[in-house]
Amino acid sequence: MIWIWSLITLGIVVGATGGVFINSRTESSIAPSTTTTKPTSLAESKNMQTTVDPFTALDNKITNDLQNILSKYERECMGNSEFTENIDLVRKAAKWSKERLEDKLDARKDFNIYNEKRISLEQQIDERIEALNNILPTQQPNSRCSKFYLKQRETLKNSKQLSNKGKISALHNNTEICKSKDNDDYDYYYDYNY
Repeated sequence: MIWIWSLITLGIVVGATGGVFINSRTESSIAPSTTTTKPTSLAESKNMQTTVDPFTALDNKITNDLQNILSKYERECMGNSEFTENIDLVRKAAKWSKERLEDKLDARKDFNIYNEKRISLEQQIDERIEALNNILPTQQPNSRCSKFYLKQRETLKNSKQLSNKGKISALHNNTEICKSKDNDDYDYYYDYNY
């Protein structure tokens, strides 16, 4: 008889809920609560905010900038000792404490100045190599001027590994125009041991 009353009660519950069973477990037993307490006053709101002093915020920004420099240029410095020295200084500066913030700023500024000059010189070198690539097809193969321009191109390609001063010197020495149109093999106009 009890089971009949249970079935009737179950039928009433199912009918009243539209055929949906009600889970007796609460939300908190299924998943952890994600509710947060909200401050009740403006004073409590101000106390809950985390503030970073401007000095620390600037230090964090500069350190982040230095880390970005490292991640961007660390692989590019292979074979260029001057570039490697500048990257090493940036690496050291990134580890300095916020008490050395001024030194960090100087390290970032010095690297940016060096790097802008390096990039500018390498663009000039690439432009000269491109000009030589356009000149070479107009020369007689194995002529004096052809050898002259080939040597310039090779020297300029290798100069990308030099210091900025070395790049300036290589550009200066390898922008000359072949002055002779003869086809002899006397190469006394150009020093191939450069």
